[in-house]
Amino acid sequence: MLNSLIKTVVIVLCLSTSVLASPIHLVDGQGRSVVLPKPAERIVTTFTPANLFSLSLGLADKLVGVGGNVQFSPFLVKMLENQKPVFVGSRSAGNNLESIIGLQPDLVLIHGKKDGYRLADRLAGLGIPCIVMQPESFAEADQVLQLIAKATGTQAKAKVIQTENARIKKIIESRLAGLTKAERIKAYYVNSSDLYRTASKQMFQHELMTLAGVDNVAKDIAGFYPKINSEQLMLWQPQLLIRETNNSTKVDEQLADTLVSSLSSLPQIRLPAGSFWDMPSPMATIGALYIAAHAYPERFKDIDVDAETANYYRVAFGNACLSPMQESATCP
Repeated sequence: MLNSLIKTVVIVLCLSTSVLASPIHLVDGQGRSVVLPKPAERIVTTFTPANLFSLSLGLADKLVGVGGNVQFSPFLVKMLENQKPVFVGSRSAGNNLESIIGLQPDLVLIHGKKDGYRLADRLAGLGIPCIVMQPESFAEADQVLQLIAKATGTQAKAKVIQTENARIKKIIESRLAGLTKAERIKAYYVNSSDLYRTASKQMFQHELMTLAGVDNVAKDIAGFYPKINSEQLMLWQPQLLIRETNNSTKVDEQLADTLVSSLSSLPQIRLPAGSFWDMPSPMATIGALYIAAHAYPERFKDIDVDAETANYYRVAFGNACLSPMQESATCP
């Protein structure tokens, strides 16, 4: 009897160990197969959206290295203030290969532009698992969220975020129901540093506008932040400007030019500084709600956008005060 009991315990332990040790099979945005022996514990991110997706999944304590414009973002500084991960560079300035290797990561998240593919190949050649990603739509952003969640064993938190995004999307779609083509506002998306750089339909910002119920007048111009001229801009006759926000005054100076000065009287929706709503991120759906509510205020008069935003940040990041809409008087 005792021997049978011991055998049973041994079998159960072996099965449990087998389950725990099961490798994690992933396919990244480049179609590369990646296998992790266990959920990643030492993660390096090399660009801002990867930081945002990771933090929304509660992985702050597993980020040993981060890239992107971390030091210039109050949101990211606050989220990482107790962790102090090593800065490994950015897409624009390049990532420091030696720093990444020195951190001994078991997973590196890499953007699929510029030198991203080459960096992934070099790290993979050293036995360091990498996930390459390049989300440019809400669907692709959701795939990235699920991919990182699977790699880190945080699928339950990913589900919570997906549910909240679906709820916000339903609010938008229900309020815009019945909006005719003639009623849709023609909008022009303005790059933060140049009036004449805008969003094409190849870019995430186009999807952001589409979900918000506004028509992107520049959708048929190809490229990433394509450059246009004043004549083209005036021919489009936009009814609304959607603006990214930074400390530059260049766009305001350009709008004062006599060739386009009439545009300065148009309604403008400025995305809050540091919100990251203008890029593929877990909280971009809130950006669509913000644009839609300001473009069609009568259709959203029963929606408290500030409260919805605060609630989203509470659900996704555990702190409503991280919302860019929160007043400093009500948040420490």
